Parts: sequence; structure tokens; C-alpha cells
Amino acid sequence: MIKITYCDDSWIQQGLIDEWLRVYTAKKGITIEGVPFSTGDDLLSAVSAGASFDIYILDIILPGMRGTEVAAELRRHGDNGAIIYLTSSSAFEKDSDEVKAFDYLIKPIQPEQLYDVLDRAIATLDHK
Repeated sequence: MIKITYCDDSWIQQGLIDEWLRVYTAKKGITIEGVPFSTGDDLLSAVSAGASFDIYILDIILPGMRGTEVAAELRRHGDNGAIIYLTSSSAFEKDSDEVKAFDYLIKPIQPEQLYDVLDRAIATLDHK
């Protein structure tokens, strides 16, 4: 099973990602556990409590801690999960390089754009 988390403060965006993951898993015949978070602090608390994820889909503009800060904290703690930024701002693209982000998508996107990135990210995982 592939474990994906997505962190976005918009319930609409969370719903879209959830639906897109359902469609993606049906098309690919794979099992994905998708876990949503509304804040970076909540996501990091879950990880500190033992949650682990293969792929992180992060908005950057979040209440409190930005997605770039969340990613930096994950990396500081040795987490090598694929980080995919899904954000409305191109202003932080350079910051994504610092945490070796897997990709950086600018909203609005079409689901196929996310599916392409997921295909590439999943191909790098050791899951069979």
C-alpha cells in the first residue's frame, strides 16, 4: 500500500485531491491510503506520533507553518518521502529545491497533471 498525505487548508481542494486519488487508484489498480491535513502543524504532529508517508502533497500557503517549512522539518528528521507541492504561488519554487521536492505544480491543475507526477513518484518507491 502506498501512503499519501495531502495538506491543504481548503476543504474544496482536499475534496478534489481525495476524488482524484480514488479515480487514480481505480485506473491503476493499486491501493493508496490518503490522509488529509489542514495545517502543517497537524501533519508534523502525526508524523512525530509515528505516522509515515511515501508521498506528501503540500500546499505552501497554509495557516501557521508554510508548506516549505513543513518540508524542511520533514527533511531535518530524515524523512525522504516524495514531496509534491500543489500551490497557487510560484514564488516559492526555488525553496522547493532546498528540500529536494519531487515536483511543483501551480493551481489550478487538471487531474491528469497530478496523475503524471504520481506515476513518476510511485515508480521511485520500493513498493511492489
